[in-house]
Amino acid sequence: MEILSEILKNTSLWEVIMLLVVVYFLFRPDLINRITKFKVGDFEVELSELKKEIAKGNEKISELETELEHEKRQFEELLDSFDADVPLSELKSIRQSIKAQARNLYEEESLKKYLKKTAKPEELYAAAVGIREKRPVGLFPDLVALLDDLSIQKDLGGFRLNTIWTLTSAIHKILISIVRDGVRPIPSKDQLNKCEKVLKRLDNNPRVLADRPDKPMKGIKGPIKYSLDWLKKVENKENNA
Repeated sequence: MEILSEILKNTSLWEVIMLLVVVYFLFRPDLINRITKFKVGDFEVELSELKKEIAKGNEKISELETELEHEKRQFEELLDSFDADVPLSELKSIRQSIKAQARNLYEEESLKKYLKKTAKPEELYAAAVGIREKRPVGLFPDLVALLDDLSIQKDLGGFRLNTIWTLTSAIHKILISIVRDGVRPIPSKDQLNKCEKVLKRLDNNPRVLADRPDKPMKGIKGPIKYSLDWLKKVENKENNA
């Protein structure tokens, strides 16, 4: 679906009609040899032109598929190029590289597949940074489900606090996009309620309680509070719709 969406965004009405005609002929190959023209509304299509359009369409699909595969490989290569446990100061340049790669990812699957408690530290960190950058509402349920799994564990799955902070901040950023930018689809009421419960449980996790005791809002408690605040705004937006 991502590939189709990308093609349609960069395709003219004429080219879309050509595609529909192609699909029609695929199911009626017996007509190909008997028809030299095909009329759709005000458009009269010469089959010679149709062949050219088919070639162009195939070329576009091939180019886009190649580009998607290239981006996936680049992202996966990036995961193998760093250690998620290095000091935060060393993570800065890595974080910028992940953000740049994430901006160019067309499909969410490249990030979604690493949203699991069995992921390697580097995989989960990269997914967290990428989601925080792209703010894909479609991954909101997966993000909440992961934090649900991690929040019930006293050690938060053994992942470093900065990764948990980034995952929680990603929820905050997605909620902002929903309210401020009108990004859709809006999560269901059940998903929003689950998110609230998960955030409150995370807020009481022993490791979160010990995170930045001098300035708690600089730690994970910060994005937890901001996420809870924006959850209310999403709910108000839905109630007033």
